This record gives sequence, structure tokens and C-alpha cells, in this order.
Amino acid sequence: MKLSSWIPEDWSKQQQEVWNNLERHWECLIEGKIDEFLKYIHPDFVGYGHESPLPVDRPWLEKWVGFWAKTTKILICELRPVHLKIHGDIAILQYLIFTIEKNDVEQGKRIIRRYTMTWKKQPDRWVVIGSQNNLMNDTIGVNPR
Repeated sequence: MKLSSWIPEDWSKQQQEVWNNLERHWECLIEGKIDEFLKYIHPDFVGYGHESPLPVDRPWLEKWVGFWAKTTKILICELRPVHLKIHGDIAILQYLIFTIEKNDVEQGKRIIRRYTMTWKKQPDRWVVIGSQNNLMNDTIGVNPR
């Protein structure tokens, strides 16, 4: 399942590889495969999420993302790249994710998140070493590509 209907045509093979890892990362989460999802998270990961006022790390993700995946269903998802810059074995990726999510409390809530993720090349895949995301007001304009 492709989670993005558009990526830049001029991306290098390495940029496409990072983006494909991001898509697989989200597919695992959407499908509730938390063990597979965590394979895309570096053991020393640190970041900020919209759900926590404190910095989050991999143990936090194991706890909270596991709970979220069990209680939330994503009905539809679109990943949209904003910027991707590679510096050797480090990639800085900025993107938006648009979802419609359903859980026990809210039925069909539209969510827009803005992410900046830092990925590090490992022998078998790129993994996230840093991330920051926030919820966006759905009235904020976005490049319609």
C-alpha cells in the first residue's frame, strides 16, 4: 500500500530509499505491527511529540505507540514530503501526514501532523534517531502537489 500519492520526480535513489523507509515505518504502525515499527527506531532515539510535554525516547514509544495502535484505526492516510536533505549517513526529512482516525471516543476525526525526522543509515535500513512533530490546524495552507 502506497501511503503517498506524490513524491518529487527529481529525488535521488538515496532520497527515495529514505522515503520508502518512512512509508514502511508508517505502514507497520497503521497495521499494528509495533515490533516491526520499532525496527525503524534507533535505540538512542530522542524527540518531541505532540502528545507529550516531555522529550520522548524509544521506551516511551514502545509504551504509548503500542497503546495508540491498539485503540486507534487509521481509515485513510496521505504522507506528503516537504523537504529531504541528506548529509552522508544522516537524512533530515520534513513531511506532513494527513489521516482520518477512528477510536473508541472519536469517530472519523481528521488529523494533520507536521514532522521533522532525523534518520541514520544502518547496514540494513535507515532508522529514526530524532523526531519532532506537532498537530496542525487544518486551515493552514499546504502546497497542493
